[in-house]
Amino acid sequence: MTAQDNAVYIHTMERLLPIVQELSASRDLPTVMDIVRHSVRDLIGSDGATFVLRDDDFCYYAEEDAITPLWKGNRFPMTDCISGWVMLHRTPAIIEDIYTDSRIPLEVYKKTFVKSLAMVPIKTNEPIGAIGSYWGQIHNTTFEEVKVLQVLADTAAIAMDNIRHQDIIAVKAKQLEAAIDSTMFAVAKMVEQKDLYTSGHQRRVAHIALTIARELGWDEKRCEAVFRAGIVHDIGKIGIPSELLAKPAKLTACELALVKTHPEAGYEILKEVPLLLPMAKIILQHHERLDGSGYPCGLQAPDIFPEAMILAVADVFESMISHRPYRPALGVDAAISELTANKGLLYDEKTVDALVRLVDEKGYQLPL
Repeated sequence: MTAQDNAVYIHTMERLLPIVQELSASRDLPTVMDIVRHSVRDLIGSDGATFVLRDDDFCYYAEEDAITPLWKGNRFPMTDCISGWVMLHRTPAIIEDIYTDSRIPLEVYKKTFVKSLAMVPIKTNEPIGAIGSYWGQIHNTTFEEVKVLQVLADTAAIAMDNIRHQDIIAVKAKQLEAAIDSTMFAVAKMVEQKDLYTSGHQRRVAHIALTIARELGWDEKRCEAVFRAGIVHDIGKIGIPSELLAKPAKLTACELALVKTHPEAGYEILKEVPLLLPMAKIILQHHERLDGSGYPCGLQAPDIFPEAMILAVADVFESMISHRPYRPALGVDAAISELTANKGLLYDEKTVDALVRLVDEKGYQLPL
């Protein structure tokens, strides 16, 4: 290698580094293929590039970047194309003149500009694809050019493995979330069996809280966390006598004190499950008030979770618009008046304003 060739190679490798970093950070296959197909032509100066995926016994030409169309979207038997040969033999193919190589299906190539090519496997131990580079004139592919192709292929292989693992984890996470949701709904029904008069309260509070969170512009994952906490926010009532929950009269001081233990009881039930601990903490605080007058801990604004603030507003709103054993429903207007009169004092101002907008301006339909 001459000094000039060495300088060119070093410069190419310097340009390759940020591409490798970009590939490593890719989170989906289309991005990986897009980076590779453009980078091959840019770094090597070829007239075309293809990204081939193995599809059982076929080669799928998934992406390309070329001066004229090649085979994007086509599938060929592994034994009938050079990319298949590369994968089956786990080794690169460097062909200076395609018309003198028996591995080339000439009838397919005659329709293209290709005269020379270089192709490397993606994962040499168990190839899952191949990367090809093509020239419209006879080209003597250098060791350095093959090295660039192989680095891109190796990095693409790592990125594709990462994506596959991420997809598996995502599926497992969805399955786990579904299992948790099913469990939460079952638990909510258990609580409601103790207090049929307020049946559906937790579900309605959850839906109201979810709508408020979305109105506040929270991301969907955080909104779902609020919803899940709402579904079981009164789980602690499972330990309170049914006759006390359904008492058609004002509670005595002792009875009220017992009812007020339900946030702590709910926290104690859920906290032992690591995945549910964040939910348990939200449930513990859903009766706290900004001025410290709430329970069970008398927390003030800075120490109350925003999720708990939303649940507090949703809980008060739903309770006031619904019938209770000790009083008839007070109605939406009364609930809104209570919340607006005490926003910034007992209830979070932005949360109350969001609910008011939903009810007064956006025609929010209350959950049944």
